[in-house]
Amino acid sequence: MTMECDLGTLIRMCNPYGGGGPGTMHIGPSAPPTVAELQAAAAPEPEDLGRYEIEVDNYDGEWTFMGMSHRVTRALRIKYRFPLRDTDGNPTGVYATQYLLVGYAGGNGP
Repeated sequence: MTMECDLGTLIRMCNPYGGGGPGTMHIGPSAPPTVAELQAAAAPEPEDLGRYEIEVDNYDGEWTFMGMSHRVTRALRIKYRFPLRDTDGNPTGVYATQYLLVGYAGGNGP
């Protein structure tokens, strides 16, 4: 699978609200798929999500996003790297490290 598919699967599997199995998260304005549709389209789970550097923290905290407070009960910190570029936009061969934060909002309050 691609890294993008693996990332989506990783986010779904760590979700504290749905059990983490296929079909436990739905994104989009359309109606969620039926059980039959899920079974027909079931893709195999990634073979090795352990190749990603990830930290998981279960806690009772709040994040402020766009001026509004959101209760977060679980957060993921996923390490990623990207190539640095010179002033002309060419890759330098040097990589920087950053982190993607995913917070699962909701649960136990507003």
